[in-house]
Amino acid sequence: MTFRLPPKIEIALLKFWHAWLAGSFLIAYVTADEDTYAMHLFAGYAVLAAIAARLLVGVVMSVGSPLALPRPSAKGLVTWLIERKGRNPLFSWFAAVLFAVIGVSAASGALADGWTWLEDPHEAVSELALGVMLGHVAFVTFMYGGKRLLMRFFRPRKAVTPAVLACALLAQPVLAQAGDARRDAILAGYTVQARAADPSFAGFSAERGEKLFRATASGGDARTPACTSCHTENPRATGRNAKTGREIEPIAVSANPKRFTDKTEVEKQFGRDCKGVLGRECTPREKGDYITFMLGQ
Repeated sequence: MTFRLPPKIEIALLKFWHAWLAGSFLIAYVTADEDTYAMHLFAGYAVLAAIAARLLVGVVMSVGSPLALPRPSAKGLVTWLIERKGRNPLFSWFAAVLFAVIGVSAASGALADGWTWLEDPHEAVSELALGVMLGHVAFVTFMYGGKRLLMRFFRPRKAVTPAVLACALLAQPVLAQAGDARRDAILAGYTVQARAADPSFAGFSAERGEKLFRATASGGDARTPACTSCHTENPRATGRNAKTGREIEPIAVSANPKRFTDKTEVEKQFGRDCKGVLGRECTPREKGDYITFMLGQ
């Protein structure tokens, strides 16, 4: 059984749902940190609720209603590209892809709360979902005014087709690098910084790194007086976050080869964890010592 609501109500509900989904996803995206983990969880489940509500409403609404689920068709897309008549079917394709990717992102996040091996796939899908969302917004903006503006100011000989625009928006270069090379580059950067701070610097020390890992401090968070509070005494073992209770993958490179290969992530972890344990920022030498110790574990 299907039904329709007054057009104004359907449009209002659709706008509300867009705000609900987009707002929840963006909040979840920017709160993916242990200090805001509760908000991250809440927003993630709000995304799942939005997806569930959309599915429920979409299956009962009549075809033609803006609340009905999008039905992308390859045949319809080909026909439109040839004839250029009717509503652009890329609207449906974009909506369906966005719906699916955000749904997988939210579902994998919920499962990753118990199965930590899903954390990396969840983060990867979430990055993809953000890109698709921005592409969707750009596409809709372009189709509802941007195209006319572009034609007015640049007057291209041939209009840019929506298909080409969509491909351009979603295309992202993929860079492949070996983990060791990236880790070496990070250590090289810390070497330059350490030598600038202390001209007598003679290199990083695994022994100093181990002392830093096992030492107990008093200046940070009472829940994390040492690195071992979360990572255990054995850096090759799976740890557990002392604040959230979530499992943490091993910190030792031998047990977790991807450790210390992403410069942004490394800085983020040191910036947060050093303050949590020591109550201050770590020095470049301390960071290099710590990584050097973990390289041998």
